[in-house]
Amino acid sequence: MKIIVDGRRVGRENKACYNECTAYFKKRGLNKRNVLHEFYHHLIYVYNLGVINNIEGRDANRYSKIVLDIVHG
Repeated sequence: MKIIVDGRRVGRENKACYNECTAYFKKRGLNKRNVLHEFYHHLIYVYNLGVINNIEGRDANRYSKIVLDIVHG
């Protein structure tokens, strides 16, 4: 996954987005939680799991929270 800080490519209400192996972030959105969230989308894309978008977004949020809880104890 390639990470680019380019707020112009990110939706108005979003802090980050993922598109074909590249994650775009706004400066204020480049944090651990958002990187993990977009990494989850990357895993779904690379392994072609075909998860429904609204379920994938919810699972990405859950994934980032679990990983951060593990890291921070």
